[in-house]
Amino acid sequence: MNTPASSLIVKLGCLALPALLLPALHGAGEQFRLIAESIEIAERGKVPGYALLVDGKRMSFMSPAGWSVKPDAAKKTVQLLPEDLRAGIRIKIVLEENGGKPDLKAEQLRQKVLERYPGARITHEFRCYTSGEEGLAFDIERLVEEKTAVSARIAFVAFDGGTVEFELTANTKTFADYHLRFGALLSSFRIGPAASKSVNTGRVGGSR
Repeated sequence: MNTPASSLIVKLGCLALPALLLPALHGAGEQFRLIAESIEIAERGKVPGYALLVDGKRMSFMSPAGWSVKPDAAKKTVQLLPEDLRAGIRIKIVLEENGGKPDLKAEQLRQKVLERYPGARITHEFRCYTSGEEGLAFDIERLVEEKTAVSARIAFVAFDGGTVEFELTANTKTFADYHLRFGALLSSFRIGPAASKSVNTGRVGGSR
């Protein structure tokens, strides 16, 4: 039986499904495409990974082993879910209109987090790191359906053109069990210019 928290994750995961059925965004010139590929790791050789192509940027990362990866081009998000649906990680791309690199300010991000989740409590604030970039992260706790304690870790990382938001959500009792997976995802995340050609890749979904 699903708990209220896991039901919340199921709902989040289902939101990503329509994007796989749409060939493109109507009237949109922006690119958002997720492809499966092999990533070279010094200690391990080639390992399975993903590349997200967004408006001339190439963002590569490794998903936690055994987790599903589903893109939603309309919302510019990628949802990562374990088989038991007891947690979830969402990657969201927020593009800047002027194409510049945003200045991440702690006070503004705190306000954004609390506006997103009214009634939530920020329990921890700290620096976070992807492969080559530094950002800000917040841990929060909140009640779902007035009885289930749910925790989230929300990380903001700026790049030339916008911000990447990473959000881990899980029941507060098991939240710490997913910290290493979330940290590994951030550490593997690389941002660079999109290559002119892709090799050894398979398209997962998105829009061109």
